[in-house]
Amino acid sequence: MAYLKNRWQVLQIVNMGTFMSTLDVGIVNVTLPTMAAQFSVSLAQVQWVVTSYLLTMVALLPILGKWSDRTDRSKVYSYGFLVFAAGSLFCALSGSLAALIVSRVVQGAGASMILSNSQAMVRKLFPNEESGRALAMNAVVISLGTLAGPAVGGLLLELADWAWLFLINVPIGAAALVLGLRLFPKDEKRAKEPLDVVGSCLLALATVLLLLGAVEGQGAGGTTRAVWLYLAGAALLLVLFAYERRIPHRILDQVLYRDRAVFVGNASTLLLQAAQQATLIPLTFYMQTALGYPTRTVGFLLALQPVFLGLASPLAGWYRDRKGAFLPILAGSVCCVVSMLFVALGEGITAAQIVLHLALSGIGMGLFQAINNAEIMAAAPGNKISLVGSMLALIRYFGMILGIGLAVWIAGGLGEGAAASPELTSSVKILFWLGALFCSGMAVLGLLRPRRSRSAAASGQTAAK
Repeated sequence: MAYLKNRWQVLQIVNMGTFMSTLDVGIVNVTLPTMAAQFSVSLAQVQWVVTSYLLTMVALLPILGKWSDRTDRSKVYSYGFLVFAAGSLFCALSGSLAALIVSRVVQGAGASMILSNSQAMVRKLFPNEESGRALAMNAVVISLGTLAGPAVGGLLLELADWAWLFLINVPIGAAALVLGLRLFPKDEKRAKEPLDVVGSCLLALATVLLLLGAVEGQGAGGTTRAVWLYLAGAALLLVLFAYERRIPHRILDQVLYRDRAVFVGNASTLLLQAAQQATLIPLTFYMQTALGYPTRTVGFLLALQPVFLGLASPLAGWYRDRKGAFLPILAGSVCCVVSMLFVALGEGITAAQIVLHLALSGIGMGLFQAINNAEIMAAAPGNKISLVGSMLALIRYFGMILGIGLAVWIAGGLGEGAAASPELTSSVKILFWLGALFCSGMAVLGLLRPRRSRSAAASGQTAAK
């Protein structure tokens, strides 16, 4: 297959979509109190401005991934910018909380069209010997979008009304739509398989229930309602697995668990995200309530993780494209384990422990994340890369849900304490021990990952296309 000569320039359009989608998760958080006052609602009600966006994405990702493999995924990706920009415009013009939530659903649908195809677009644009660097750049953009959200939101609120948080997406989305339609390579015609509508709905509903359980538990420190939401989501997953065994064209495609590289990569992603969320949320609360750090100091410390991730990712991508993925993936897993032990070991939790943890975990995630994604996408069959990419994004959410649930279960009372206590410190340390266990599981899975030479992987990728 001939690859575009200007593929590195076209990659920036893909990164533009990734940045917009990740930026809009956090950019709204800083303005929730302002919105609550303007619409005369409680913070619990206005929180749906964030939750509706996430729920829409987790519900649509698997469906759009499967559908994109049946059609021209470059058009799905490009028109995702149009839907996202339209949703952003509707958000800016919303005159009530209900209208704003509906507009966020439209925006989330556009983000789903983008995220379900972002990994697949990189796979389409780049040969395997360059995809490590390309996905590393994409990982840096994800990090910058996540980090910049609250900062950009706070800055814009100092200068203008909250509507501008959404209006800035409109010209960016319009430009990306035009460039995408002009520059993205078109897909070849592919045989169309039936869509697994029932399986897609079951997976979407199960994921939504689990995310609602995490939101409910996080807000209330653990409630009976949250437990029932978790149980209902888990029960629907069992029903889904039983149903999927009976049909040939399933949303849980066999490539997700029969291909060792895809299965190991996804399982590792689940463990990493669970470890990250189970420790980061309690650590943030602990620094503010137990240690008494001001918000500015907490923000500065938390920025260490994405900064070091951004530094490590390009180096890992460069190494993977030349010598393979085994060493950076194993080294990244070990770094994550050691970073957890910095906090888990010892009697108390100090600033030095926190700095060492955040810096080293950022390096570990930078070494691991982009390379793991590249290996998953390199192993995916050419006619299923959007499905595999969307399921990779969905599994990240599953890991986050699991981590949030563990954090609420073990350290749900963190928000209530004003000073450090042995009980709170012990709860946080238990979570970091669990994080170390999860990251150790990543290292073990790394040993099971199939090792392929760069030339073999590249020829396999070309054949798949």
